[in-house]
Amino acid sequence: MNELKFDRVYAGIDLDNISHNLRCIKGLLRPGVPVMAVLKADAYGHGARVVANFIKDEIAMAGVAGVSEALELRKEIPGGEYYSPAFKKPVLVLGYTHRTMFRDAVENDVTLTVFDYDNAAELDAVARSLGKIAEVHVAVDTGMHRIGVTPDAKGVALVKSVAALDNIKIRGIFSHFAMADEKHGTAAVEEQERLLGQFVDAVRRENIDPGIVHISNSAGIIRKIDGYDMVRAGIVLYGHYPSEEVDKAALPLKPSLSVRTRVVNVAPLKKGEGISYGHTFVADKDYLVATLAAGYADGIMRSLSGKGSVLIGGRLCPILGRICMDQMMVDVSSAGDVRVGDEAVIFGTERLRAGGCSEIRSEGCSKSCPDGASGGEVSELPIEAVAALCGSFNYELMCEIGRRMNRIYFKDGVAVENVSYI
Repeated sequence: MNELKFDRVYAGIDLDNISHNLRCIKGLLRPGVPVMAVLKADAYGHGARVVANFIKDEIAMAGVAGVSEALELRKEIPGGEYYSPAFKKPVLVLGYTHRTMFRDAVENDVTLTVFDYDNAAELDAVARSLGKIAEVHVAVDTGMHRIGVTPDAKGVALVKSVAALDNIKIRGIFSHFAMADEKHGTAAVEEQERLLGQFVDAVRRENIDPGIVHISNSAGIIRKIDGYDMVRAGIVLYGHYPSEEVDKAALPLKPSLSVRTRVVNVAPLKKGEGISYGHTFVADKDYLVATLAAGYADGIMRSLSGKGSVLIGGRLCPILGRICMDQMMVDVSSAGDVRVGDEAVIFGTERLRAGGCSEIRSEGCSKSCPDGASGGEVSELPIEAVAALCGSFNYELMCEIGRRMNRIYFKDGVAVENVSYI
């Protein structure tokens, strides 16, 4: 793939970095502890189908937010090596499922979370009508106060009632840490572990097999909490940390995602002229302005208007005026010879040719460097820095990436898959 095919803006995903992150996660755990890949929100914007199929042999199951996300993984779709196949391993819906989705879930062997008896009984009836067994995990509220049964006799009684349903099989019990990503969260983490362990012991005393017990999320993995049967790797799988307070040295990660677009126009902006809607920026001198083919409908936060920057040719180019729905303008006065067609990095990395070449080097670029130069320096605009500018955090910016944006996947520096959702 000599020239990347994309319409306006794309998310570049480095599969080698995802592999690296998964190896590091496993290296931090007891040998043999299974890993769930959390693939909700389209794998945090990285593209759930490709990520799931790329790492399927290294994970025990996938976690999603709803049945619709699970069904997307289950489908056979025409495409490439990683995008096309249906994901066959267990998929757990980590949240609530409404009864209108039960039939789809059971027919496609999607594991659901239960924490309410009436809901479980309705699931049992649907499974019976299909002549199938519905597999479930029971959520336990040990301190997040989001969903889950209470970790007491009442909760044990509910588990006992669910276990008695003929067409439901309990395959797991889990909870979720509320403060594992905070330095002062140790006491809360230990209390949640204690409550879950106590609850599981009580379930076992009722002669009920709890199945897979899990509580560690990304922050729990960094804390090396691996005493249960599985861990859930979310944001760390993609090369980012759940907060600035975790011990980053414990888990050396490589970000896998970059968002890039093209320069579509280069034009002067004269002193005294305004730019974009509302003319919130008026030039105090002469500028050279590049228009980029990306905007807030692609997930570029409008709150970056007038205060963020992009990377072009290794230079930070400030955003001028308001970000539009499909376009944005940046100051390239000091960025050298910027031309229409050049790539701009919204966040992530860009690769520059050694030997003074000003062209941005995409993975898999076939052009030769001048004077026999090879390789090049790497410039980075971390998503965390961009998120801080707009009062957000890394999770949100990943999840805001629009589905009209191509996902282009790289392995060994070469583009191996190009996915367009529309």
